[in-house]
Amino acid sequence: MHSPLPAEALAHARRQYGLLTCKQLDDAKVSARHRTYLFEGRFLVPIHKGVYRLGSHDVGFEQTCLAACLACPDLVVSGPSAGTLHKLRNMPTGSVHLLASTGRVRLSGVVIHLTTVLTKSDWTSRDDGIRVLRPVRLAADLARFLDDHDLESVIEQLIDRGLVSVPALYACGRRLAGRGRDGSRRFARVLDGRPAWNKPKDSDLEVRLFRALAEHGVVLEPQVSIDLGGGRSLHLDGADRGRRFGVEVDHVTWHGGRLAAQRDKWRDRQLMRIDWVVARVTDEDLQRRFASTVADLVEIYRLRQAA
Repeated sequence: MHSPLPAEALAHARRQYGLLTCKQLDDAKVSARHRTYLFEGRFLVPIHKGVYRLGSHDVGFEQTCLAACLACPDLVVSGPSAGTLHKLRNMPTGSVHLLASTGRVRLSGVVIHLTTVLTKSDWTSRDDGIRVLRPVRLAADLARFLDDHDLESVIEQLIDRGLVSVPALYACGRRLAGRGRDGSRRFARVLDGRPAWNKPKDSDLEVRLFRALAEHGVVLEPQVSIDLGGGRSLHLDGADRGRRFGVEVDHVTWHGGRLAAQRDKWRDRQLMRIDWVVARVTDEDLQRRFASTVADLVEIYRLRQAA
């Protein structure tokens, strides 16, 4: 079946989640009369002023983000929407959120937040044309959407993936402080609660576990390297070096299978040889029996302390 749109316009639409702009239609020599035909036949559906969707193309998350960016060059995807684009955990779903440095922006179907601090260094443009906050600026922006626990967990994930550094986070917090931003106090509080020398925790479950243990007086250093001698070493998810006590969180998808079980048992034996006690818990323990698992670990730690 012959397409009612020129090949040039269709090529743009394929790269843009089914979207076309007025300028792209002009460049493809689509006349005003032919556009009227396309609109009446629902071949093209208006989304924002100067931005259209192919009627045959379903509405999607990335499409909504890009449509807003195409409609207004001052908009940048922010908040949970930017977190989703960066594949971060604990992101609330729902509306698409964007930041703007001017109050003149009005678009339907998205949520636009105003900010007085938004420079070119705060965002990047993806290959598909979506403008999105960079990870450092995004961490601060997410403070208005997440509670302390989820924000800490996301910051750990960003550090673990090498997307941010602790000094950069503090610098961003100082730059945004006192500007009336929602969540700025939460961002500062979560950062101040994390010693800068701490290595990132590997998972959201570990963040929750170590926070709960700390509330019971069991403060563990995350991602501790233990020297076994002979040039060998291994890592524990969390440990108290002074008490020679460690905790390992076994994730089913990471620690399943016969070979993985053998490796874990070998690790435990090597640690026992140098007088370490390691308590293993599973992600199922933390998901289904969190309180009792924490109580068990606190008791084991105190017995080790007494010994």
